[in-house]
Amino acid sequence: MKTKIIYILTIVCIIIASLGFYSINPSSQRIHQHLDDRWHPSSQNSDTFATHLPIIQIETHDQKIPGTPIVKEDGTVIYELSDENTETITVDFSMIDHQDDLNQLNDSKIVETDANIRYRGNSSRFFDKKSYSIHLVDSDGNENPEELAGMTSHNEWILNGPFLDRTYIRNYLCMNISGEIMDYAPNVRYCELFVDGEYQGLYLLMESISYGEGRIELNKTDNDADITSFIVRWDRAGKGDYELNNYTYYTYRSDVSALDVRYPGKNTITEAKYNYINDQISQIEKTLYSMSLWEENDDYTDYIDLDSFAEYFIINEFFRNVDAGRFSTFYYKDVRGKVKTVVWDFNNCCDNYIDYMWDEAGFTLQNTPWFSQLVKDETFVSLVIEKYHQLRKSYLSTDYLIQYIDETDAWLSDAIKRNDEIWGYVYNLENYNETNFLAPVERNMTSHQEAIEQFKHYIDERGEWLDQHIESLYQYCSESKNANDMLR
Repeated sequence: MKTKIIYILTIVCIIIASLGFYSINPSSQRIHQHLDDRWHPSSQNSDTFATHLPIIQIETHDQKIPGTPIVKEDGTVIYELSDENTETITVDFSMIDHQDDLNQLNDSKIVETDANIRYRGNSSRFFDKKSYSIHLVDSDGNENPEELAGMTSHNEWILNGPFLDRTYIRNYLCMNISGEIMDYAPNVRYCELFVDGEYQGLYLLMESISYGEGRIELNKTDNDADITSFIVRWDRAGKGDYELNNYTYYTYRSDVSALDVRYPGKNTITEAKYNYINDQISQIEKTLYSMSLWEENDDYTDYIDLDSFAEYFIINEFFRNVDAGRFSTFYYKDVRGKVKTVVWDFNNCCDNYIDYMWDEAGFTLQNTPWFSQLVKDETFVSLVIEKYHQLRKSYLSTDYLIQYIDETDAWLSDAIKRNDEIWGYVYNLENYNETNFLAPVERNMTSHQEAIEQFKHYIDERGEWLDQHIESLYQYCSESKNANDMLR
């Protein structure tokens, strides 16, 4: 009998161990490019350019790419237009991606299409290495969805040029980790870019945050109906095309941020749909900002998905993404569902903010719209803490993340060398300027490997700090804390 019990306990331990191992390995649903056999490096015995990464080629036919920032005398920033005074230009766009062999410049193209492009980003538009907004179109200018590097067919894409992030890994790692945790996070693939035949370096091809199959899947808006599914974005006020006059905006609770409607887009949004979205957002905000400070009030959970907001909180706090919740922050709602979150832009995370240093200690999301109220609810805080401890055993394990960084860095090795032949001058601090470097100058890394070590060290230190202090989030939902806030 004793032997039988020992045998059963042994089997149980094996099962538990195997489940634990599975929990820290990427799921079959999310493709992590560096782990996928289709893009494994192989020997490069070629006289021409060859890479295990997809190759993207853009031919502008000598057109000026619009979107370069221009700082006016009064300090305001405008963006340069094309020679034809347009915000985009139409170019030839192509991709070479065998996925099972080296890609060379003279290989056949798997995608050839027209595209409307411009430079994109906020502070990143000032970088020497530009990022691009890509809108695939046919010869008549109509949307032309294409599958790129194994990602679901769509017409809107982002070419992110990692530059201030000298590791070249932040967005890749954080998007993929988020995709394992949340309902959706943009898929990403590394590639190498040529513009008008000139090599531009290592890029990250990213799904834009947009409506569509394989992206944010919503019930499509009915042109004849006032109610609609929607996607909205927090960003700097004055930046959006369809900014809302919602409760937190007109009561000055959103600081310098504003919510902009991203879906429905310009071809489908109507005044009635705009008003519906504005009313929906304001209703949620009025509920959040009128929560009782001392009595249980879960009415807001009728409107927002608590798990989604808790996961967003954990991911952005863990990687110390200090812009989250106020800039480059997206919420979405299916017409039949609750509001959910989606992550975006980790270029500044882990002490890579250009203007000033953010060390491993502290929280920031409690000072942003909506989250400032959510942390006043003990139910939300308890959920964040519970999920945090679970994730530290899997996708946010320090060992797992450091291994992920090392494996990705080794896999990119030759592409990084090629990239740094063009952009490696940033490691010489005699070239320092406030546009392309962290401030002050001593914060900048003098080699790619030094940047990798800083990234890993920060993750280690941040994880240790959160392990010791995550329970302190309860301070924000304490009666005394909120009573004092009311008295000020």
